[in-house]
Amino acid sequence: MKTLLFLLIPIFTFSQVKLPTAPQPTQFQHYGNQNFGTPTNMQPPNPMNIINGTDEQKRIQQQNQQIIQEVERNQQQRLEAQNQLRKDINELNSNNLMNFDLPSLSNKVGTECYRQVFDEMLTLNIENYTIKDVNFKIENAYFENKLQKEEFDKTIKQIAEFILAKMKELNFDTESNSAKNFMLFKYFTETTQATGFKEKHFPIKYDFEDYWGLINWSKMFVTKLLKTNTGQCHSMPLLYLTLAEQIGAVAYLSQSPNHSYIKFQDEKGKWYNLELTNGMFTVSSFILNIGFIRSEAIQNNIYMQNMTKKELLSQFFTDLASGYIHKFGYDEFVEKVTNKALELNPKSITANMNKANLNTEHLKYAVKLLGIDPTNQQSREEILNFPEAAEILRNMHEQYAVIDDLGFQQMPAEAYEKWLGSLQTTKNKQDNEKEKEALQRLTKVLNEGKRKIDLKNKQ
Repeated sequence: MKTLLFLLIPIFTFSQVKLPTAPQPTQFQHYGNQNFGTPTNMQPPNPMNIINGTDEQKRIQQQNQQIIQEVERNQQQRLEAQNQLRKDINELNSNNLMNFDLPSLSNKVGTECYRQVFDEMLTLNIENYTIKDVNFKIENAYFENKLQKEEFDKTIKQIAEFILAKMKELNFDTESNSAKNFMLFKYFTETTQATGFKEKHFPIKYDFEDYWGLINWSKMFVTKLLKTNTGQCHSMPLLYLTLAEQIGAVAYLSQSPNHSYIKFQDEKGKWYNLELTNGMFTVSSFILNIGFIRSEAIQNNIYMQNMTKKELLSQFFTDLASGYIHKFGYDEFVEKVTNKALELNPKSITANMNKANLNTEHLKYAVKLLGIDPTNQQSREEILNFPEAAEILRNMHEQYAVIDDLGFQQMPAEAYEKWLGSLQTTKNKQDNEKEKEALQRLTKVLNEGKRKIDLKNKQ
């Protein structure tokens, strides 16, 4: 899942900030020309020169003295400027005029759409809401409510009817969770045509162009997938869950580094990992070998777990915040939405990353407001003179510590692309065939059992 799986790297390192100490006198050294070896034409020194110095030595001494005085004047002027700035800021603070809060973006056109969706999401029953409707509202907010809900609902309904019709055509048990998920898998990965439907459905392909949504955030959307029949690891699983919901199948969203996929369980208790980006089943060992899953992440259940409806709703709040960030930026609304996401799921890695990015932007704003040079250690120490700004700094470091403690490890884009390619290895293809055959056999057994029951009932 690509939402917010990028942490902002601070352009300043405040971790080295120390409490200011008394300034020490500047030390100057003059080395001149260093001659290694003894000159052959050395003359004995003039005693008077030793006492009074030569004219050249006096000139150099005077020049050095002037340089020292100039440096001292510059230092004094800089200290006076800093003291005046500190005095001005303290005066502003005493008058309650200094405000470190990020500027509100509520005056921008379109932000009201996000706020409306947020208010509506707050009223949802956390265990009984419709994935289709919530996700559509989030995507529609990005387009400022210009999408057609009726058209979207109609498309989802037609696909669900297509899948159920194909199940009946193949004599699949329409009450079996295994059969429903197997048919969903076939819909995503195979060319399919059902009796009574004119149009043939082709496999959904991975969209390799801007799959992070860095240029166009709508690349993450289910509505975009439906129009182009291409998607990525955010939109594909969401469409799968939407269709599963429509046909009464039980499936779950699960996450791995920078990624999300589908998990479901068959009637015998076996779990399947469905990788929609390449239309294959994968085994858990393959996901663990991705190379960016730390033991802490497994212990904290941030990866490879079935998201509950409550945790999925937390992810939807994070999606809402992420769309707002990409379109408008960071402000108090992002904080409000992110806090709600963390209230529902404190260990949500994407929500925690959004909060870390928010805190980083907050600190950058405070630093800019105070006129601090983040590349200069002495200038960075100035932040400690302002308690509210120093608190923002502490919040940022604490949030990065939370993410580290959860077990998150950044997965570079090139590593993700390499992992996508590894999905086509011989070993993974063999695992895919093995998993698919097992599910197919079970589905066949269940279908036969249902057929016998139906025949018995007719007699």
